[in-house]
Amino acid sequence: MGISPVAFAVELTFRDARQVRRSIHLAHREYWRPLAEQGVLVGTGPWADGSGVLLIVQVPDDAAARDLVRGDPYVRSQSIAEVRIRQWHVLLGVPEGERVPGIVRPRDGQSAEARSREPLTPHEHRIALMMLEGMTNRQIAEHFSVSTRAVELHITRIYRKLDIGRRAQLAAAMPWGQRSYL
Repeated sequence: MGISPVAFAVELTFRDARQVRRSIHLAHREYWRPLAEQGVLVGTGPWADGSGVLLIVQVPDDAAARDLVRGDPYVRSQSIAEVRIRQWHVLLGVPEGERVPGIVRPRDGQSAEARSREPLTPHEHRIALMMLEGMTNRQIAEHFSVSTRAVELHITRIYRKLDIGRRAQLAAAMPWGQRSYL
């Protein structure tokens, strides 16, 4: 019988976000992509000010979380000033053993694409990838020359189709067949 995974919040603070090369950012995404497909990476997203990244991972213990972080291209390139790893239930103030609602859902072995009720359209997929790149709704709207409200409506449909409630859950739920939005 296997050990039940525990959710951990991993906070990576950049030394200088302006100096993180795009190639390292892309390598970071490629490193975590298969882990998201396996259900190890549950959610992710950049900090609002761009000075770091939050990752939510499901692993057996904090040593396993540290091992994952050591392999991250941001960490290997020494772009990270500080790493904080804490159990997710502690951050939320939920006693150990109680379920954390809406954060960690059990994996059934299927990919996110197989779990979704309806597949993303190519346009929704492009918008989702732009969100994963850290683009704001306004930046996405400017890219497509549409209103922010139009982008918000697309994002609502994306969330509904992927059965998620916020941007931080997108990486784990994203179908990865198409890799570019350009």
